[in-house]
Amino acid sequence: MSAIEQIAYRNKDSLGFILRCIIKASTEAGELFVACKEDGEVIGFIRWHRRRDGWIIIYEICVRRDFRGEGVGRLLLEKVPKPIRLKCPQDNESNKFYEHLGFTLAGQEAGRKRALNIWIHFE
Repeated sequence: MSAIEQIAYRNKDSLGFILRCIIKASTEAGELFVACKEDGEVIGFIRWHRRRDGWIIIYEICVRRDFRGEGVGRLLLEKVPKPIRLKCPQDNESNKFYEHLGFTLAGQEAGRKRALNIWIHFE
């Protein structure tokens, strides 16, 4: 199991299951960025996609629990092109993170299992 798969698996309650083939396809498309310590150890990742209309959709962003609060998530988001659109379950603590980084709450919608906040960011 790759380091990205391990991080995703440990956070499957909030991320859901991410298939190995999806990670591979995103890597091949250049739409997966990884955060590493100086020694190369993987501590986080962000998986995204540029839609035909120009919006960047964030599928997952996750930082190892022992590195949260150190700016890793912010650095990952800064590397992704703009404008960004993402959905986050309303009961997920990550909503505070997106608000703190200047994302705008653009709406809400019903998800398959939970209500979702829709966040956008232009800069």
